Amino acid sequence: MTSILDPDREFINKWEMYKLLSLHSIKNIKIPETSLLTKDALSKMLTKYPLLYLKSIAAWGGMDISTVQKKGNVFVWTIQGKKAIVFKDFEETYSQIDQFYHGKTTIIQRGIPAIHYNGCPFDIRSHLYKEMDGSWIYVGDLVRIGGEGSLVSNIKISNGSVKPTDEVIALLFPEQNHKFSQDILKTACLDICKMLDQYHFFTEVGLDLTLDHYGNLWIIEVNTDDLKGGPDPELFSLLPDQSAYERIMNYKTMIHEKWIEFMFHSFDDYLKEKEKQQD
Repeated sequence: MTSILDPDREFINKWEMYKLLSLHSIKNIKIPETSLLTKDALSKMLTKYPLLYLKSIAAWGGMDISTVQKKGNVFVWTIQGKKAIVFKDFEETYSQIDQFYHGKTTIIQRGIPAIHYNGCPFDIRSHLYKEMDGSWIYVGDLVRIGGEGSLVSNIKISNGSVKPTDEVIALLFPEQNHKFSQDILKTACLDICKMLDQYHFFTEVGLDLTLDHYGNLWIIEVNTDDLKGGPDPELFSLLPDQSAYERIMNYKTMIHEKWIEFMFHSFDDYLKEKEKQQD
């Protein structure tokens, strides 16, 4: 397998994940143009897009995220949870951004032309587990809605909320004239997980996606299990209907027990084989 994992956490960072998604061109998924943060890259992308997101490649939980926009003759830079800062020239803008992200490899990502929910950013979180036979199980999804004034939909950092996916879709697209469907969502998520199988043995994936005004799916983040943990299933406990949460936790427990049993028997077989060799 290609060695693209972070050696400390054993995960695929945001930049490497973008390159993988771009390489494999997952059907029915749009990928926002992304570049590593440099002065030249920032300048060029500001001429192409009205809004850019900046993220350090190893950050999680909505941390270290900011946006930058060119509005007329000024540049507006906003760090998640803080007031916007206005700069009169590009040089000063880049200098402050570079200082903020100093020492952290950072990406620039075009702002997705996403539809908002009551003026707030949202995403669809889909949760999947790997079965013993290597297949992936789609166990549920929900919508995370960022708090008022937030740049992100992560509910902890923005004081946001969660809602059932079908409820939000019905409100956003009352006329049904959109491209989104649960089947498209599930198939795309399963395709991404199968793609990841080519690079590392992950057992749990949480995908964050959003929608534009036509109902097209855009990928925001791919969250996998790593040495520090995995996607948070507790989000589903916040839904009024607890069935999705119970299903996820049952799968998590069942699959965990299966893997423990598998590893125990594999080790036992290894010991028996060693004994045979010694005889």
